[in-house]
Amino acid sequence: MKVFIAEKPDIGKAIANYLWKNDYKKQQGYFEKDGDVIVTWAYGHILRLATPQEYDEKYKFWKNYPIIPKKWQIKPSANTKKQLDVILQLLKKADIVINAGDPDREGQLLIDEILDYAGYKGTVQRLLLNAKDDVSLKRAFENIQDNNNFKNLYMAGLGRAHADWLVGMNLTRAYSVSARKYGYNTIFRIGRVKIPTLALVVNREKEIQNFKSTKYYELIGSFTKDNLPFKAQLKPSDKFINAENRIKDKAILQAIKLKLHNAEITVKDIQKKKIIEYPPLPYSLDTLQVEANKVYDFSPKTVLDTVQQLYEKKFVSYPRSDCNYIPEAQFEDAKKIFDILDIPGKDKANLALKSKAWNDKKITAHHAIIPTIVKAEELDNTQQKIYEMIAKRYILQFFLPCIAEKTTFVLSVADEIFTGSGQIIMEAGFKAFEGKETSDINILPELKVGDKIDKGDYLIQEKKTTPPKRFTEGTLLAAMANIYKYVDAKNPNREKLKEVKGIGTPATRDTIIAELQDTVSKGRDIEPCLKKVKRELVPTAFGINLIENIDKSLTYPDTTAEMEYKLSEIAEGKQSLQDFVDNVINMVYDNIKFAENKEFPFYRDNDSITCPICNKGQIVRKYSAKIDKYFHMCNNPDCVSPVTGKKLFFEDNNGKPIIAKCPNCKNLLVKKLGKNGEFWLCQKCNKTYNDKNGKPEI
Repeated sequence: MKVFIAEKPDIGKAIANYLWKNDYKKQQGYFEKDGDVIVTWAYGHILRLATPQEYDEKYKFWKNYPIIPKKWQIKPSANTKKQLDVILQLLKKADIVINAGDPDREGQLLIDEILDYAGYKGTVQRLLLNAKDDVSLKRAFENIQDNNNFKNLYMAGLGRAHADWLVGMNLTRAYSVSARKYGYNTIFRIGRVKIPTLALVVNREKEIQNFKSTKYYELIGSFTKDNLPFKAQLKPSDKFINAENRIKDKAILQAIKLKLHNAEITVKDIQKKKIIEYPPLPYSLDTLQVEANKVYDFSPKTVLDTVQQLYEKKFVSYPRSDCNYIPEAQFEDAKKIFDILDIPGKDKANLALKSKAWNDKKITAHHAIIPTIVKAEELDNTQQKIYEMIAKRYILQFFLPCIAEKTTFVLSVADEIFTGSGQIIMEAGFKAFEGKETSDINILPELKVGDKIDKGDYLIQEKKTTPPKRFTEGTLLAAMANIYKYVDAKNPNREKLKEVKGIGTPATRDTIIAELQDTVSKGRDIEPCLKKVKRELVPTAFGINLIENIDKSLTYPDTTAEMEYKLSEIAEGKQSLQDFVDNVINMVYDNIKFAENKEFPFYRDNDSITCPICNKGQIVRKYSAKIDKYFHMCNNPDCVSPVTGKKLFFEDNNGKPIIAKCPNCKNLLVKKLGKNGEFWLCQKCNKTYNDKNGKPEI
């Protein structure tokens, strides 16, 4: 018996429809026709890594760590156990299993881990399905491979899962428990990808807050030849410019301007260069998310969810792709795809043209997101916009490049140099379809070396430096996908890190950005690290505090980017899974040591009250389940009463602490219970005061 295991039910249904043309039976958890071939499915991850307390009951308490499993355990997810049981029963009878997980690291992992969990020993093959239409299915079935060819990809998936678990479970506990000593009640959520992503936004915000705008000046010359006006800018001597190649002293340009009056103007140099701009490649998920955020302000999650919907309806290829290229064998599909596209201007495309997008050497586990041969119908507004973006980018692959001629020139004026440029469009190419501006830029007169220009007018322009821009959801996602740009320039692996295609995966980056903005409480101890102001992402006070108080190595993009690079090496068979995990464990131990020795700044918020005893800590509200009562105390662990040497506790009054001082000696009063009821006592001078409505009657 042959059993297909798809990653999700919709893929299972697509496979069944392809095999039996709708002539099959749906059973509980699988499809079949005659019993020789079965198509079943998972629901994404239907197995999970065991929780700490499943290894040992003592790990129910967060103070108990580190947790380093000697043997990793996986458990059934509660809400999918029924389907897992169906798969396990089918595997007992299967002679051949076809892994039909999504064609990526996670897809490989979630089916292979089921086979490992079941202890399956039979033949396993791999079906790599990039889209659900019949053409794509036929191509995938013609290329079924031995699943052993993807064993290293499975190992990389395990490496990612184990690293995330080790970092998240251990360091979230270590930092949160250590911070509680200083009055923090919130959880320090430490994630391998989440923290460096947050750090990008926090560091950018600090740059903006510390930025001081400065004035600088430019000298612009306006000239005319053959009745055509044109402009050029002074290229000042190196002795006049600062580190940013700018002139900050206006007087320098004023002196130069005086020298230029009535001076001879000569064309010193002319350079012409042909510029060829090729059509942009088809979308990967991250480039689609970035563009859709820029154009429509769609969040990365909205884009992924929408492309997933289009994929499930068979309108586009696999959505979670990190690739911008298309297999060369799919070039022949173009006419069929064009026939079902309802996009104005497509008739101007030339289907005989073959752009750089068709390149087998650039294909990863996926190919670019492109339309299928199934006509898209009944789309809502968001789906329509995303589908049109995908379709138009595909159509562009059948247009010529845009060709322009750029002319740069140099003028000599009284021993000073002015430079300028102009550009004319020779062939609009794909830009004509895009509807983008294709007009000439700075049209120049005919210039030749040695030409004399009659006259020049000169103007000093005052400008100001501007701060860097805040991240949007789109630009933050782009930064994650191109993390090498943020890696220390001295890092010897910086160029290599281009190969890993960023931190996180196309399927998880949107979730990470959404979780950092999380305002829907998953528990009262969760605080958002980012907030969205209009379209910009701004770190919260807690987000800044988090980055400032954890080991800097966690915040550097280098750390996680290099982990991703090592995972890619595992996938290529160049590194062992165990060596990778051992390195992660060492990093975890180093961070636990840092967290336990860290002196956190005492917690404070906008309403916090400085402790009147130590004048360092903040008075924080606590709850005692033992006495079912709220109370307040100083979050400074070293703060004690100067009289008794013991910790002082303050009574709660509608969420606020009652801080009352003895009129006689100015010492703090404490509430006591006597035989006649509650009263207030000064522990220094022993004077007592009656209680009135929960407060001392002074």
